[in-house]
Amino acid sequence: MVKKVQNTQRTIGIIGGMGPQASSLLYNLLVQKAISDYSARNDEDFPDIVLFSVAVPNFITKSRNMKPALKILKEKVIKANEAGVTCMSIACNTAHILVPELEKVSRVPFISLINEVSEKVRSEGIREVGILGSPTTIQTGLYQKALEAKGICAISPEPEQLESLESIITNVISGNNDEGDVMSLISIANSLKKKGAKGIILGCTELPLVFPQSFVLPIFNSVDILADSLLRYYYKD
Repeated sequence: MVKKVQNTQRTIGIIGGMGPQASSLLYNLLVQKAISDYSARNDEDFPDIVLFSVAVPNFITKSRNMKPALKILKEKVIKANEAGVTCMSIACNTAHILVPELEKVSRVPFISLINEVSEKVRSEGIREVGILGSPTTIQTGLYQKALEAKGICAISPEPEQLESLESIITNVISGNNDEGDVMSLISIANSLKKKGAKGIILGCTELPLVFPQSFVLPIFNSVDILADSLLRYYYKD
C-alpha cells in the first residue's frame, strides 16, 4: 500500500563513504522508495538528508587506523549536530563498532543498521540465518549478538571464506569486481545454506552491489532495510 506524504520537520543524517558506492546506493534507494512507497512527486515531498561521504583511513581491515578514523567520524557527527539532523545513521555495517563512541557526541539517536536488519529477520520468522560480511563484522560478533538476543541462530562463513569476502568487498570499493566475485559470493551463500541457514544477510553495504537479485533463500539486504527504516522515521506521524 502506497503511503501518503506527510509534511515533516525531520532531517536524516547519514555518515557514509565506507565505501562511497554503498552510500550512493543508499541515497538512490531513499529517493526511489520515497516515490514508490510514499507518493513523493514534488521536491518538497522528498526527505531532507544530510550525507557526509567521509574519507577515513581504512579501519575495517587495519585496526591501527581505528583511533584516527574515530576522531574523524566524531568530527562529522558534531557537524551533523550543527546541521540540525534529527536522527543519525551509518551506511556501513562494520562501522557500527564505533557507534557507542559516536553516540557520546551525537545530540540525536542513531538508527542502527544492525538492529534493523536483525529485527527484519525476526519479523520474517527465520530462526537460522547466514551472514555475509567483512571479517571484522563477523569476528566482532556485531550481528551474532543482535540476532541471538532475538532467539535467532547466526551461521558464519569459514575463515578462508572470510578472506574471500574481504577481497570481494575491496574489489567493489576499487571498482575492480568481476563475475568471479559474484560466483564466489554465491558459493559462500550456498555453503551457509548447507549449514542450515534459511536466509542470508548481506551484512556489508558493498555486497548488495554485486550479489544476485534472486537466490534460493530469502535475502536481507542491509542497505535496502536501512533505507526503509530511515523513511519510516522521516514520514512517521
